[in-house]
Amino acid sequence: MLLVALGVSVYYLYIFWPREPVDLQIVPDTSNQGNTAVENELPSKQFYQNMRYQDKRITYSIAGSCSSDRISEMEEAFANLAALTVLEFERATTGDVLIKILCSDVAPEAGQENYFVAGEGGPSRVLNSTLYSVILEGKISLFREDRCEGAKVATHELLHALGFDHNNNEDSILYPTLKCEQEIDSEIIDSINLIYQPESLPDLFLFSTTATKSGRYLNFNIEVLNQGLRESVPTKVSVYSEDELVDNFDIGAVSIGSRKILTVENLRLPGDTNKIVFAVDEENKVNELFENNNEAVLRLIAQG
Repeated sequence: MLLVALGVSVYYLYIFWPREPVDLQIVPDTSNQGNTAVENELPSKQFYQNMRYQDKRITYSIAGSCSSDRISEMEEAFANLAALTVLEFERATTGDVLIKILCSDVAPEAGQENYFVAGEGGPSRVLNSTLYSVILEGKISLFREDRCEGAKVATHELLHALGFDHNNNEDSILYPTLKCEQEIDSEIIDSINLIYQPESLPDLFLFSTTATKSGRYLNFNIEVLNQGLRESVPTKVSVYSEDELVDNFDIGAVSIGSRKILTVENLRLPGDTNKIVFAVDEENKVNELFENNNEAVLRLIAQG
């Protein structure tokens, strides 16, 4: 299931002043557009692009129905993966946990006695933040005792819960069919370390900017998107005419994957204006993944 957070609208309406005839046209200037994409080419395939939990530290719980052997296998899988990657795993007995492990017995179907489904795993709740597919919760179900040493089944399902799909390498732990000699291959390790390299931070981005001008009065609509990994602290959008600050607008905190819409009518500009600048978080209160995509510039060009 893919969850997408909905935006919140912030609306400001200024006192209506008599407006002069329209004589200028506003066109975007993207010459200083910053980086707005995570360019990850992961060696190992994922269910969705750039899938990860918010933090490197991931909590988990194991159901009481799991036998001591299955608990030991699951704990071994967590320990092995933590030793090879930047991830940390912590077992929790109370509160919200990120990965839930369940256990049950599933009998083989008639004619399938020589084959069995050892387990299932994968993300159960995912939020698209634009830069990342943020895993909010993962689940693992262990159906059978592992026939191999080294917690192969538990490791296979754990990697699914981390967002990784099957691959075509028969020697890899992520091959669809279990073989006891399979290992966590280097592509999986490299992919995990790469996707979790960035800090768990928000990233505010001026997603859309439109404006019209009548005489000295400006109407505009802008959308601020948080395309990062964590909710931002409350911040503001600043509007400049040339280098002169016209006004600041509070937009509050922006949650992961959501947009704040700021609509303003009849904002009076000082004197002659040839350039409008919109800047989000100009005071740098928000520690972000990218600091170079917080500004949009509009140039004023005479019609005709």
